[in-house]
Amino acid sequence: MAKRHAGFRHLSEKRTALGVACDQFVEEDPGRGWVYRSASCVIFDDELASSRCARCPAIPAGCLADAIELPGERPLRQIGTLPRNLDSQIFGDHLLALGMKARFDEQPDGWIVWIYNEDQLARARAELEAYVRQPDDPRFGEGARTAEEVRRNAAKLEKEYRKNFREVTDLWSGLQLRRRPLTMALVIVSIVVFLLQQSSLGPVVVSSLMFTTAHLDPERGWLDNGLDPILAGEVWRLVTPIFLHFSIMHILFNVWAVTVEGTMIESRRGTFRLAVLVLVAAVLSNLGQHFYTAQADPGRFHLFGGLSGVGYALFGYLWMKGQYEPEQGMILHPNTITTMLFWLVLCMTGLLGPIANAAHVVGLLVGVAFGALRF
Repeated sequence: MAKRHAGFRHLSEKRTALGVACDQFVEEDPGRGWVYRSASCVIFDDELASSRCARCPAIPAGCLADAIELPGERPLRQIGTLPRNLDSQIFGDHLLALGMKARFDEQPDGWIVWIYNEDQLARARAELEAYVRQPDDPRFGEGARTAEEVRRNAAKLEKEYRKNFREVTDLWSGLQLRRRPLTMALVIVSIVVFLLQQSSLGPVVVSSLMFTTAHLDPERGWLDNGLDPILAGEVWRLVTPIFLHFSIMHILFNVWAVTVEGTMIESRRGTFRLAVLVLVAAVLSNLGQHFYTAQADPGRFHLFGGLSGVGYALFGYLWMKGQYEPEQGMILHPNTITTMLFWLVLCMTGLLGPIANAAHVVGLLVGVAFGALRF
């Protein structure tokens, strides 16, 4: 029974064949090979002998364009041959203006014409026949301008894509802890802490990781102990609030943002730079949120936490890198920048409930500063 084999390629690739090129590829009996009577095929290997060509039945064949799709390639279908005395450029522009992408392979007697989209096969073949009959028809010369515009738009889109996006496989090739250990550590610790918060250990975990502690005043309720615990030696509290999250949506959004942004920075700039950025952003955003709430509502205890301050620092860093060092390859899409700034402002309106807006702003300023200073 036939199997797909890497030794077979499409005729249009101009590889040297061990066998022959032929048309009207058919199978010997049901269930063996593939039936494409109008396709072209070529044997590159003599391992397969499941199907035979109608024009050369003595020679086994095993492949055709539509039977195998190679990585990064699209199958082609041949619509015919354009005589050498006719202009392939004019006909190619005409097809492109009609929305049909074609490929021309030069042969001694002319050009073999291939179409990328099988749904357009019949129409493309009809256009080829019409061009061969009446090459002077004005409509065939009118496609040049439209085709050039199509090419310019395609080139612009390709340039925009390459400017703003990296290959998904480069960013998301498994966990690849060795390439982004700090990013994954931040995510894993945040998830573990969130799960512990939902357990009976929740109060102990929150009390140990929050920025400060509180004491109960009989008349005023719970009051903030300010910087006293940190000054007494509990310096981890300057950082650990970033691991506290208070809803499933809270942690999902923050983990997603840090994973995307952290991966981009760590894979390009290294773990050390990311560690410095995360540490500074965590400390300053937590201090900023603490002092803001202490000023806005003195004496009262305010619990806050989350990776969003760090997330906005990473966003600000990438934003500046894209502006001043695009050669680093860390460029955010304009829509991403707009969305992040929109959410920053929306959170400040109070419509989404109590949010650590000061941490967001301070984190953003830290990231912008590090990015602008070309750290």
